[in-house]
Amino acid sequence: MVMGQPVYRQNNVKAILCMFLGMFFFSTADALSKFLTGSLPPMQIAWARWLVLFCCVIVFICFRGVKILETNHPFLQIFRGVTVALTVAFFTIGLSFVPLADAVAITFIAPIIVTILSAYLLGERVGKRRWIAVIIGFFGTIMITQPSIDNFNSGLLFPFLAAMFFAIRQIISRRVSHNDDVQTTVAYTALTSFVLLSMCLPFFWVEVPSELDAIMLLSLSAFSAIGEVFIIYALSIGLAVVVTPIHYTMIIWAVLYGYFFFGDIPNIFMIFGTIVVIFSGVYIAHREHRLSTKV
Repeated sequence: MVMGQPVYRQNNVKAILCMFLGMFFFSTADALSKFLTGSLPPMQIAWARWLVLFCCVIVFICFRGVKILETNHPFLQIFRGVTVALTVAFFTIGLSFVPLADAVAITFIAPIIVTILSAYLLGERVGKRRWIAVIIGFFGTIMITQPSIDNFNSGLLFPFLAAMFFAIRQIISRRVSHNDDVQTTVAYTALTSFVLLSMCLPFFWVEVPSELDAIMLLSLSAFSAIGEVFIIYALSIGLAVVVTPIHYTMIIWAVLYGYFFFGDIPNIFMIFGTIVVIFSGVYIAHREHRLSTKV
């Protein structure tokens, strides 16, 4: 146990509910981001997404001190924050080119990328079953993107880059989680991401065109922060192998928001490909959990 980390009683049912709510708030923030790409630069939207959480971290530091920033891995924590900022930036840029559900579905390949990077960069042993799951997930990705020489949407590359950086973030998280508590990781992530995106802001900033846009901008920032709190709490009271698959419920909200607000109707290839990728990701997580619990 990490010193200073709160101890919560395990409750998987409550954790599943909290994770579900976290995914709902994240998905709502994604939908608002998609809507705002019609009037604001994606980088400005990505910056706003961290505003409320950044302010919450600053307030927490003011009242509780800088002890929350004590870490055994300062470089890794900062680098993780950079990868998160890039993930949000590329995903938001992608929303201006592709339907919401397509962008979300492509990010589901992150566990597959984690497996590949873990094998080749970290030297982790990956068994035959997980490699089969990776290959199956790759074919699912092809079904989602439906690439063709004559009609390839290059905007799909941005959600793919978001998935790449999300996978790198997950690998870093494995390393820092052994010594640093969740609050420390969240604090570094919020501070690093917000500062990095703020440095880019002068090159992209435009005046918010209406009060409605301003309300949506603040709302997506608040929803992102609320979603983060729910997810942190869910992971603190429930088994990761139980609550992590709830992440895939984001596709349900993405499809619903896409249909009712943007008129997006996913085709059969996208639906089937998403199911394949989800199956692959859940199986990989299941195998990793089984291997990690073996004595």
